[in-house]
Amino acid sequence: MEIVEAGGVLIGTGQKGIMRSTDKGEHWEWVISEGGVGIDVERIDGGFAAISFNTRSKSRRIRISLDSGKTWKAIDDGLPPSMTISSIKQIGNYLVCGHPDGIFRSPDMGKTWTMVHSGVEKKEINYAKIWITEPLNDPRKVFTIYVSGNVVYAVAKEGGC
Repeated sequence: MEIVEAGGVLIGTGQKGIMRSTDKGEHWEWVISEGGVGIDVERIDGGFAAISFNTRSKSRRIRISLDSGKTWKAIDDGLPPSMTISSIKQIGNYLVCGHPDGIFRSPDMGKTWTMVHSGVEKKEINYAKIWITEPLNDPRKVFTIYVSGNVVYAVAKEGGC
């Protein structure tokens, strides 16, 4: 579970999606619930960003809220669908997303996305002497984004939970 706070509102991840509390965590309401878990929540200028799993599309969705978490708008239409989108961060005027296809950046709060770094190539298993090469089940890694001041760190990790 992850929790972030802004203006007295708590937004957290949970087994059913993304939840919200306005009373210091005494009571919670589900604000994004599509049959899947909440993956990530972040504070952004004027609100919050969240990643959750959507069981209908079988992919992770990215949304933002600019009204203290009351309503949420999907901002991932310009991204390839994926079950392993890992993180969403704001750096200056940009939103940055860790995706198995690479690192994507949006200058307009998710209306458009541009790939700024390609993904990590698939893994291969090489056996000595015979050299049989076979891909793993989910060969792509996904970048998890970390921010410290104006520095962005992108760490390639295995996708999934």
